[in-house]
Amino acid sequence: MSEHRRRIDKVLDPAFLTKVSDWPLDDLRRRHAECLEIETEVSYVRRMTQARIDILEAELARRASGGTVGDLIAALPEILADEGPRAPAEKSRLTRYLAPSMDIQWRRGREHLITDDTLAKLPNLDDDELRSTIRELGQLEQQVSQQRRDLHQVIDRMEGDLAARHKVGQA
Repeated sequence: MSEHRRRIDKVLDPAFLTKVSDWPLDDLRRRHAECLEIETEVSYVRRMTQARIDILEAELARRASGGTVGDLIAALPEILADEGPRAPAEKSRLTRYLAPSMDIQWRRGREHLITDDTLAKLPNLDDDELRSTIRELGQLEQQVSQQRRDLHQVIDRMEGDLAARHKVGQA
């Protein structure tokens, strides 16, 4: 019986790119498209994780300042607005898809943290539960950020091969 491997594990395996320059063009394009789809999934998990962290941290701050749940809800646009520094345009990636397929199953590990009912029961969680969830979300964010960086290296290698083929008229 063969072991089930996640798509991301397959494409991040160093053996995945073995002899990439020998792959038929259709295979290269298909695998490239699959990597872009996986990148969309990983980026989505990362964005959802970051948003959850921001909301939970804002809830802790709201409690410390004596604000109401209504204050938290009113502040959501500011909480979720990303005013942080952006990568330079030449290092940015324009994704083909803004969100993954709705059919995706989130059973890989900590992803349950972005699909559970934590936000719905936020007023009922104590501060320790909030801090613990923020720590877990931070670990998930670090994990998916590293996967995303690794995946970008795979995508860059494939795009380099595609570009080389275009240059010599093979694509």
